[in-house]
Amino acid sequence: MVVADKHVKNMSGGLVGQIIVRVLAGLASIATAFTMNVVAPKQTSLPTGALKNNVANTIVQPHTSGVVRQTSLSENEYGAHWEDSDGSSAFIDGNGDEFVKNAKGVIDVSEHQHLIDWDAVKDSGIDGAIIRISYGWGNGYDKQALRNISECKRLGIPFGIYMYSYAEKPEDGAAEGADIVSLLKGAGVDPEDLTYPVYYDLERWSWSGHKPPTSPYVYQDIVASWWNQLVSAGYHKLGVYSYTNYLRGPLNSQYIHERTSWVASYGSRVGFPISTALRGWQYTSSGSVNGIEGRVDLNAFGMADGGEINGVSEFGNTITNTSANSSQDVGDGWKVSKKANRRDLWTNGDKSFILQYELRDSYYSHGGYARLGAPVADEENLGGGWWRQRCKNGDVITQGRDKKYVIQYELRDSYYKHGGFTRLGAPIADEENLGGGWWRQHCKNGDVFTQGRDKKYVIQYELRDSYYKHGSYSRLGSPISDEENMGGGWWRQRCKNGDVWTQGK
Repeated sequence: MVVADKHVKNMSGGLVGQIIVRVLAGLASIATAFTMNVVAPKQTSLPTGALKNNVANTIVQPHTSGVVRQTSLSENEYGAHWEDSDGSSAFIDGNGDEFVKNAKGVIDVSEHQHLIDWDAVKDSGIDGAIIRISYGWGNGYDKQALRNISECKRLGIPFGIYMYSYAEKPEDGAAEGADIVSLLKGAGVDPEDLTYPVYYDLERWSWSGHKPPTSPYVYQDIVASWWNQLVSAGYHKLGVYSYTNYLRGPLNSQYIHERTSWVASYGSRVGFPISTALRGWQYTSSGSVNGIEGRVDLNAFGMADGGEINGVSEFGNTITNTSANSSQDVGDGWKVSKKANRRDLWTNGDKSFILQYELRDSYYSHGGYARLGAPVADEENLGGGWWRQRCKNGDVITQGRDKKYVIQYELRDSYYKHGGFTRLGAPIADEENLGGGWWRQHCKNGDVFTQGRDKKYVIQYELRDSYYKHGSYSRLGSPISDEENMGGGWWRQRCKNGDVWTQGK
């Protein structure tokens, strides 16, 4: 998979410099990976033609067990290999442990593989392909995407899709999500055409004048924004792709890890605990397959339970075809029965909740199960036309049809710590990323500020008014403590760059 794309049209600048930076970054990434005893994906941002004279051509791989796998998929240099197991294929890591049984050999391809002879690829025994459709947003199709998709359809080769992200903030994730939805529809790829997911490829990218995110909090909202666009358009077979070092660094978020079903690691083992039902390991970038010029990434895919891959949804769970009033598995034991008139019944063992009307609409518009998790209580009437639906990862709060917000993660924790609806009132906007790890949630009577799990403050009433009057975050910085009663009607709010004082209005 290409780690840094040199064909960025609307986001270009300093091509030669970018290539040098990417090569240096690749060397640093590989050095870091070996230090951690995990091999990073090899950087392949240089033209593919420069690599084509140095490829492996292994077609038949013998192993010490005496089993021979007739396939165009080779092992990697650290001993990860294919074996026959009970009449089907299994993929075994370099330590001799089974990664998946009933494994499928899958390639991932882009314009860097040039014009592919898909008839030869199919004849070679490849079980599937994941096709790059785009990178960033507003750049159109990968140069070979439409042909690759058409050929896989023509030959009945099971396929999935991936896009390479250049997102810096949640709004970019939404833009990339909307863009890929448009491209999928333009390519005639319906949700039911996909055997493998639509993957969000998250790697450390290079783009002149821009910097990739380093905070897991930023990345999880980028993923949620992208995910929401796809789910809203009817694409439920989704996943995250990355490599082990990045998953332990900028992507070190439970939210992201729960959605990561495809991991690149070119060592003896994956080195990342894939928790989804569908599991994919990109184990080498140096594969050779009949019909493809030069190197190609090789992957082993399979279900954790050894079953057949026949469609996966959020978190890699097997999809159940649903109709009105039928039950759909969404994950972690939860089933959803969609009723008439915008009402959903959620059940999990002896737990049963109704999600309905505007709360339901807001729940799905803010990412649904993928972002907010399942309901943990029935709806609550807060008064004044406000209603609340508590969910695992965030609460949905609505008033009428126009005011629909969520409070989630640390902002939610701080909101309730500081009095919740009774003291702070309802939210009046969705969360905002202020930079530097700081997040803000505007509420009627005060604003909630958080940085990580430890720094949680509110600014309210006259102190809030004065804070914004005197330049707010851009001038005064974030709060560093809660308000203080100084006596005589005076109140103080300490902030990073200055303190706010008020007496009365």
